[in-house]
Amino acid sequence: MSDVAKAAGVSAATVSRALRGEPGVSEATRQHVSEVARRMRYAIARDASSLAGGRRYAIAVVTAEVNPVLAGAEGALRAAGYDVLLYVLGTEDARAKFFGEMPLGRRVDGVLLLSMTLDDAERAALTALEIPYLTVDDTDLRHALQTAVEHLLLLGHEDVALVLADGVDESYDEILVAAGLTVRPEWTVWCSPTVDGGEQVVDVLLDGERLPTAVISSNGAAAVGIYLRMQRDGRAVPDELSIVSLDGQELTRVVGLTAVEGAAKQQGERAVADLFTLIRGERVEPAEHAVTLVVRNSSGPVG
Repeated sequence: MSDVAKAAGVSAATVSRALRGEPGVSEATRQHVSEVARRMRYAIARDASSLAGGRRYAIAVVTAEVNPVLAGAEGALRAAGYDVLLYVLGTEDARAKFFGEMPLGRRVDGVLLLSMTLDDAERAALTALEIPYLTVDDTDLRHALQTAVEHLLLLGHEDVALVLADGVDESYDEILVAAGLTVRPEWTVWCSPTVDGGEQVVDVLLDGERLPTAVISSNGAAAVGIYLRMQRDGRAVPDELSIVSLDGQELTRVVGLTAVEGAAKQQGERAVADLFTLIRGERVEPAEHAVTLVVRNSSGPVG
């Protein structure tokens, strides 16, 4: 640290504050010190830093499922230099064991809970740790689905299939029913959150009595798979099938799919920012997170 301080022309204390993201350092100085440290291949020793300042630079992420919100949160934590302790509690037994044993101890600076509604006992177990925690629900994804449904209704679609990535709650089809859309059992399809998974969805839909006029996919990669398979089979998009993704990832933009932007990945990133605010001892202000429909080439009027 003293070598970096000498090269940057600042004190060792300034280097320490700048690289830890602590207050008392201007943004210009922070960037200058970070660049000097990068050139000198210097990195904070996390163990020593924990002993000196009480920070562990680790966050526990606890989730009931692997989903795009997790991807956004994990990426934001890594970018901030934090280690991630991931706990996927996909069963009741796993959940009971985690909250019963509470393996976190004092190993982390905070806890991020995704797609989980805590009961009183679980909340008490977390509170007893005396570290900040933040819960994130799936309201943004439901808002995204509602936005996609309204878009397709305006285009005249009534027969809409819903493609859900593994781990997404099937109750999402209730939003389609409430909007007056035709919902057939074979038109609610689960798949892996991959391009291959999306391609296999087309096989399932083709096995049905008839094709829907539109598909809404909760996952961007799966939406791309549906699009590529339709193209390969010589079926026109959107003339024969409109496709809307609820996951506005880069791949959907490259292919040109209509997508709802800001629903999942950005939700995870925002949750991390809010958790950091709590760790600093500051209050988190509730904010309305708007999603935006970006219309591209994959959706159009009913043919």
